[in-house]
Amino acid sequence: MNANKQRQYNQLAHELRELQTNLQETTKQLDIMSKQCNENLVGQLGKVHGSWLIGSYIYYMEQMLGKTQ
Repeated sequence: MNANKQRQYNQLAHELRELQTNLQETTKQLDIMSKQCNENLVGQLGKVHGSWLIGSYIYYMEQMLGKTQ
């Protein structure tokens, strides 16, 4: 193999190692982001469900039983 081709293969190997490192870091960051989104989403869903429960209770009390707060 001539020297020029060997140099090109070495450069390609170096760039592929860098790409692999960057992809591993990207994967780590995406995992962190996914966990954070899931935690926030679960908390928000809990708040929404709580609001619906309270809202439906108030509606029931006002409409069905004629009670106002």
